[in-house]
Amino acid sequence: MDFPIPSKHDAPPKMLWWEFDQAMIFMGGTVFGILSGFLFLGVVVGVWGVRWYGKKKAGKHKFYVVHIMYWFLPSEWVFSFPSLPPSSTREFIG
Repeated sequence: MDFPIPSKHDAPPKMLWWEFDQAMIFMGGTVFGILSGFLFLGVVVGVWGVRWYGKKKAGKHKFYVVHIMYWFLPSEWVFSFPSLPPSSTREFIG
């Protein structure tokens, strides 16, 4: 029997051929399609979302999404780090 052995211990978890965060985008589109009664459209939207996200993420740090969430979402939605200034502060005085 042949089993694939991961070549890196720090490799991100995968679901089928996508990384976990990409698989969650696909599953979100699929679940939305099931709940709305348009399964095929949900799968198409999920695949399109994964492809778009994959192009945006290509060549970036593996926690690129966390950086984007910090900059563009309100701080209450993402993290509450009391030691970090709000993302709207562009200049530091000190």
